[in-house]
Amino acid sequence: MNAPGLPTLDAHCHLDSSRTAGELDACGAVLAMTLSPDEFEAALARPAHPFIARGAGCHPGVAGAQEAFNPERFRRLAEKAAVVGEIGLDKASTVPIETQVRTFRAILAAAAELGRPVSVHSRHATGLVIDELERARPPAVILHWWLGSAALTSRAVGLGCWFSIHSSIARQSRFRAWVPVERVLVETDQAYEDPPSAVPPRIEQAENILAEQYKMEVIELRRRIWMNFGAIVARTGVSSLLPGGIAGVLGGLGE
Repeated sequence: MNAPGLPTLDAHCHLDSSRTAGELDACGAVLAMTLSPDEFEAALARPAHPFIARGAGCHPGVAGAQEAFNPERFRRLAEKAAVVGEIGLDKASTVPIETQVRTFRAILAAAAELGRPVSVHSRHATGLVIDELERARPPAVILHWWLGSAALTSRAVGLGCWFSIHSSIARQSRFRAWVPVERVLVETDQAYEDPPSAVPPRIEQAENILAEQYKMEVIELRRRIWMNFGAIVARTGVSSLLPGGIAGVLGGLGE
């Protein structure tokens, strides 16, 4: 596949699974995170889309999902997912941090056992998240909307983490100074109410900023992002769980 034909890849987005196929066709390739096991299970009941991979999640800010969290149920659902997310810790959440940590640890253990990449939320809890990741060592970590210090970023790079970077933070020096381009992904963190057609232009905005930061052509950066995601897939062995369109792009990267 020639690089100019590559679709955008959004590594962290939220999509309403009740959107029509026509609406979803406009979003490019997306890793669509869910906020709760109930949401992920409901998404599984709807027709699959070739360019949308649904993540099995339990968001630290969703009190009902945290309070009802069942490790055995979550593991059964995660078996059906190519990625686990959105998960993590958030000290601004109304959910007690002890509850969040208990859920996070259980999910990281399941991800390690199943060999699943995880997309991790860390608002106001970057240090605690890195501590937990160093403890659990899941097979592949994508840090979503990362705001950690240079020192914490260096620790995350040492752990082998990837970073899904939103346009709002793409110019921050911690990325070009500490994060090799081989660890970079891009994201929109788009809300459910936003139209799927808004995803590609928002990804292109992040790509343009990062290409300037890393002194690359934009299409070269996009190809690099796909290769980075391919490295995550290879490390975790989840290729058979990916939808056909995404798997096809990855398979064509060497052509």
